[in-house]
Amino acid sequence: MEPVVTTTLEVRWGECDPAGIVYHPAYIDWFSVARMRFLKANGVSYMEEFHDRGIVLVVLEAQCRYVKTLRAEDEVSIRARLAERSRTRIALEYEVKNHLGELCARGRTEHAFVDMATDRAVNLARKAPQLWALLNSLPMSGRGAS
Repeated sequence: MEPVVTTTLEVRWGECDPAGIVYHPAYIDWFSVARMRFLKANGVSYMEEFHDRGIVLVVLEAQCRYVKTLRAEDEVSIRARLAERSRTRIALEYEVKNHLGELCARGRTEHAFVDMATDRAVNLARKAPQLWALLNSLPMSGRGAS
């Protein structure tokens, strides 16, 4: 199990404003990519384990603190870690760094487990015990780590 998973991307022109600087919503998209890769690197395929079982991760909150600008063609790395976990939600934290290793942004997303059929939050331990056991085994770091 990997407590921190790093995703490397190249900034695309479409993620930038007319001046070639990364437009702020792109970071939230990068968090989504990093979250999926964190799960997959730890043996959890989002589509198979969640979506195909009728469960989705609904964003409750997304935060991003922008520290240093990035531009088109920059190489970035997004480090994702599981920060909190309960039977009804998870939270991940992210760090975005440039090719020099300089911190460019820091963020966090919190997600509820939601039943696709009812659009209601669910207790994952009851709804999908095997999936809960898998998530409960994931390495955690950050505020909620024990």
